[in-house]
Amino acid sequence: LSSYFSFSQEKTEFGITTEGSWFMPHKVTEYRGMETKNGFGTGIGVYASHHLFWRISADIGLAYRYKQMQQHYSVSTGSNDPDSGYPFILEGWDKLPMHYVVIPVHLKMLLSKNFFLKAGIESTWLTNYKIVNEKPEFNWTTGLGSQKHKLKWSINYIQGFKEQGFGNETK
Repeated sequence: LSSYFSFSQEKTEFGITTEGSWFMPHKVTEYRGMETKNGFGTGIGVYASHHLFWRISADIGLAYRYKQMQQHYSVSTGSNDPDSGYPFILEGWDKLPMHYVVIPVHLKMLLSKNFFLKAGIESTWLTNYKIVNEKPEFNWTTGLGSQKHKLKWSINYIQGFKEQGFGNETK
């Protein structure tokens, strides 16, 4: 979900964008220790939009995005249950905060005075993990939105071209 507050000149518009998100991490569960939970996110940024032709405009921006995912852990305590002989296992969920710098580039087409379609790509940098498979990560996005005066909102779907694995260095 995005909302925009903007001011514009004849063909170029500058504004502030905010977002709220619900995301579903890629799930490959080989065993219980690798399960992840869906999470929520938020973000804020700035953008510039320029009218190209007919009902088509292009947007470029710079934003901060925060997401939090949870991953299941299962750790042996090192001691065994005296009755069964099996090791005691501690289980829980680690919170994994993710901080991104995002550069979105979108094309937007007005369907009517108040409704538009948008699609584009994003380049994102995950900033708080040292080991990342894809840096930057590239995502494609598509959405449908509405506008009333200078307020715009849209519902978007964002998908990465590749899965961005991440982790901290171990010493």
